[in-house]
Amino acid sequence: MFHSITTKTKILIPMFLLTFILILIGGVVTFINYSNISSLEKLNEKTIFSKQVSLVLHTLQKERGLSCAYVVNKNNQFTQALFIQRTISTSEIKTLQNNLKVISSKSFQKTTRKLLKRLNQLQKVREEIDVYYITYDGVIKFYSEINSILLDILINVSKESHVPLITQNILAYTHLLYFKEYMGIERAEGVTIFSQKKLHKKSLIRFSNVLSLEEQSKTMFLKYASQDMKQFLKSAILAPSFTQISSFRDTLLYSDISKSNITAREWFDTITDSLNTLDKVASFIEKETTKNIQLELESLYTIFTGLTILILSSIVIFIMMLIAFFKLAREEQRLRIVMDKYIISSTTDLKGKIIDVSEAFCTISGYKKEELIGKSHNIVRHPDMPKETFSTMWYSLSRGYSWRGKVKNKRKDGSFYWVYANVEPLFNSSGNVDSYVSIRLDITESELLLLKVQEEEEKNKFQEEMIREQSRLVQMGEMISMIAHQWRQPLSAIAAASGSLQLKAKRNKLDQSTAIEIADKIKGFSMHLSSTIDDFRNFFKTNKTKTMTDFNIILKSVLSIIEGSLEKHKIELNIEVKNIQSFNTFENELKQVILNLIKNAEDALVENKIEKPQIKIVLKESSFTITDNAGGIKEDIISKIFDPYFSTKTKKDGTGLGLYMSKMIVQDHCRGQITASNVKDGAQFQITLGDEND
Repeated sequence: MFHSITTKTKILIPMFLLTFILILIGGVVTFINYSNISSLEKLNEKTIFSKQVSLVLHTLQKERGLSCAYVVNKNNQFTQALFIQRTISTSEIKTLQNNLKVISSKSFQKTTRKLLKRLNQLQKVREEIDVYYITYDGVIKFYSEINSILLDILINVSKESHVPLITQNILAYTHLLYFKEYMGIERAEGVTIFSQKKLHKKSLIRFSNVLSLEEQSKTMFLKYASQDMKQFLKSAILAPSFTQISSFRDTLLYSDISKSNITAREWFDTITDSLNTLDKVASFIEKETTKNIQLELESLYTIFTGLTILILSSIVIFIMMLIAFFKLAREEQRLRIVMDKYIISSTTDLKGKIIDVSEAFCTISGYKKEELIGKSHNIVRHPDMPKETFSTMWYSLSRGYSWRGKVKNKRKDGSFYWVYANVEPLFNSSGNVDSYVSIRLDITESELLLLKVQEEEEKNKFQEEMIREQSRLVQMGEMISMIAHQWRQPLSAIAAASGSLQLKAKRNKLDQSTAIEIADKIKGFSMHLSSTIDDFRNFFKTNKTKTMTDFNIILKSVLSIIEGSLEKHKIELNIEVKNIQSFNTFENELKQVILNLIKNAEDALVENKIEKPQIKIVLKESSFTITDNAGGIKEDIISKIFDPYFSTKTKKDGTGLGLYMSKMIVQDHCRGQITASNVKDGAQFQITLGDEND
């Protein structure tokens, strides 16, 4: 059976395989290390470039604040400082423009074009500022747009990193710059307010929004920052300038700004000092990032050296394996015997006639070897196997492909066995298929077990459908009772109206206006009955597709059915609607669950004769909570209430299916959770739908 597997083949296969693996590993290692080192070196260049971006960002932030002060005050108070700052900004911008060639990747090109376009407009805006042609709102907007583009460049730099620690450092650095940017906007807004000594509603809103954005940026910085960075920022915030800013903010937000002695210059200088302090934090992060990049590069060089040693070691091991293979060749014959005894295998010609079989094949089939050689492989074919299976197999084999699948075979004595067969074509030296070999695994026991499991699943499925139908019938019975209750009053009113109509007619006192009035009343009651029928019919419509809805919509539909019953039993219903969130689910099925929970609460309140019965419903996002004051559920049974046929009701009409079906609908159909617990005066049920319903 295994005569074709020669010692030479056994030696050559692992030799070629190992040689290929070594070459592959060497190439992959070289490529990965080269790519990573190249990527980190480019990232290092972009990190250096980021420092220049942050310098431009800082100088433009200061120019923005001075420009706003200049425009608002319309005097020479900030003129000298503004022109000095413009000189500094122009110098930094030229340096930045000269270094733009560093960022050559396509992801930066669009952002770079936007930046250059804005920078080209800078001189024109400065001229408009000099003649007060532009408002301070326009100043803030223009400079903030440039700074936003600069921050986008820094965000793109973070995307260039594939090392988590370095990425975190860059993100922390970027969010710190966002923090500075919003403080810069706050500086410009505050200069305007303190200059005008007025705080308009619009200015207050913008100022508050900027403070909120500052806090968000600081939060995001702390999310990505290392412990050292967090400590550095904490120390910086303790500086006197930050304390002074807090005092100025309180004056601006909560005091009469017109009576304040704080000048625009004091405000500007204080925040500028704080921003200069934050620059020290940014500088610390820049150094940390550069250090981490260098450490990562050193690590890559170390890994490369280690893998090189590993490859050389593999070559030594390869030589030792060759020696071992020669020793294993002496064991080949013994291995063939063992494989022949335990591996179920056969070889056929191109027409399916058996050329060779293993001893294990003879054992499981019940045939002797001489009874099989030369016979068609159909000798073990079981009539239960569909012809399509073998048609597919021969289609694959005739085209040189292998085939795998489960096959039911017939023994010589007529019994059957199952195997998992792997049939492979064998190629001759010319590359043509000359025979087929099949290796099989006996899976008879697992197939019999699988058949038994399937039978049990069908049985359980049938029982579940019976429970579902029984629960539906019970719920429909409750619905009919509710219909009867809701119809009773309109029917009585119709009877009274028709009686009045008949009586007036008999006494000849039925004038036209009275007849129309009574007819309108009867028509109104009839429309109410028709509406009730529609409500109940829609409630039980089978809806097999999900729809967008929310708990508020579902509750309104349910209350149209059960509200009359609650009023009859004088049950106080409190509904609290918070932040409602829509979800995609089987709406009618969820309605039935909500109705069942409210009905259970009503039954418990009536059965326990609560003096002031109450039901509280809270709708929040995608959760529904219902609480009653009926005394709660006994602790020894609360864990069983969702079991089938388990009921807490003392009356005979408790089937124990309502909560079981509710759990099935919520968990299996709606992919949510339903829980029960006891609260102060009663029981609480909560339905929560997860992300899959979004």
